[in-house]
Amino acid sequence: FLRDAEVDAKAIHVEADGGRVLLSGSVRSWAERKAAEDTARRTPGVTTVENRIVISVTSQGAPS
Repeated sequence: FLRDAEVDAKAIHVEADGGRVLLSGSVRSWAERKAAEDTARRTPGVTTVENRIVISVTSQGAPS
């Protein structure tokens, strides 16, 4: 996530268990949410991604 300019990596939590990845946290837009999921899916060894990221206009790093 740190390499993907569209994703605020500080606001996303990643849990991995074997090939299963759980994403949670909050981002500012649907595009950021999708970019985080796409990045996780492209990671070698990942077989399943559960995306629980929420959209929040006051997410970390966004003006409140």
